[in-house]
Amino acid sequence: MREGLSPDGAKLKSLCQKAAEAAASSIREMAGSRAAAEMVRMGADGTPTKSIDRAAEDAVLDTLRASGLGFRVLSEEAGEALIGDGEDYFLHLDPLDGTFNAIAGIPFYSVSIYASQVDFHFGYICDLFRGTAYYAESGRGAYGEPGGRLHVSTNADLPHFSISAYTLRPHTGRIACIGDVVRRIRTLGSTALEMALVASGRLDAFVDLREMMRVVDVAAGKLLIEEAGGVVTDADGEPLCLDGNMWQKKDLIGSNGLCHSELLRLIGGGGN
Repeated sequence: MREGLSPDGAKLKSLCQKAAEAAASSIREMAGSRAAAEMVRMGADGTPTKSIDRAAEDAVLDTLRASGLGFRVLSEEAGEALIGDGEDYFLHLDPLDGTFNAIAGIPFYSVSIYASQVDFHFGYICDLFRGTAYYAESGRGAYGEPGGRLHVSTNADLPHFSISAYTLRPHTGRIACIGDVVRRIRTLGSTALEMALVASGRLDAFVDLREMMRVVDVAAGKLLIEEAGGVVTDADGEPLCLDGNMWQKKDLIGSNGLCHSELLRLIGGGGN
């Protein structure tokens, strides 16, 4: 694996940083306020777009328009959009991952951007409250600012795992088998940022058993975990194929790779 970003990766990192700064600035005064929760329309993902979502998305899209590059964008709120001339990159964009947290004033929400071409993939996730950024380029590793190169944890003892996990009623029992084994489970409210915590070794795994994977939420995080040395699969242990659709009816398990098969067995998936 080559060390450091390519020129294209460095260019996109700089652009994503500007977009994240714009998004953070646009919602800073709204976070935790009643105005943040006002519904403005139904989003392209089929869930309500709140005023704070629209502010973050507008800020990111405006930054992209000012870049002079061409993008085909799949965004959680606006759906598909073309920006600039041509299609230099296809973007999966979640301008505000963790809307509930932002509205409630819980300081854990992020922007997630995944840019791809045929043989180029770049992911960027930024904690919009703290300003901490995580990014990765295919074949060139994952990185954090501050902190440098990212690596998944080296914990190979499942009973000492700390994981983030999601499920939905009435199937919450799917998490029970994992909860009986691992040391602790957290549900923090921003999928992208939780996957970045796995990539940085702060969590050992991320488990989403809702069978309703929103691709814009996970595209950048998947690349981060894999470039940091981890593994991301569906519940059957099969690789995830990220396409141009907003939703996939799949579960997602991302981990440091050292107990991945055991996690799959616990949820009744494809562990060997």
